[in-house]
Amino acid sequence: MTRPLRGAVALLALALSVAACTTDDPPALDTDPDTPRVTSDTLPDCPTGGPDETTPPAGCLDPEGKVVRP
Repeated sequence: MTRPLRGAVALLALALSVAACTTDDPPALDTDPDTPRVTSDTLPDCPTGGPDETTPPAGCLDPEGKVVRP
């Protein structure tokens, strides 16, 4: 490959990758009814004194960042 041709190919690849990243399409969501409906919500900080009745079943984070379950 000649130098100008390599430069043109590299420029075309760059233009295509930038165009792919700037699309206005929202990300696709998996709508399969058999897929569990879960989120990646983070655990809240534990209340003073440790978990209580307001703590979710998944637990909370103590001041050291460890998961504490009710």
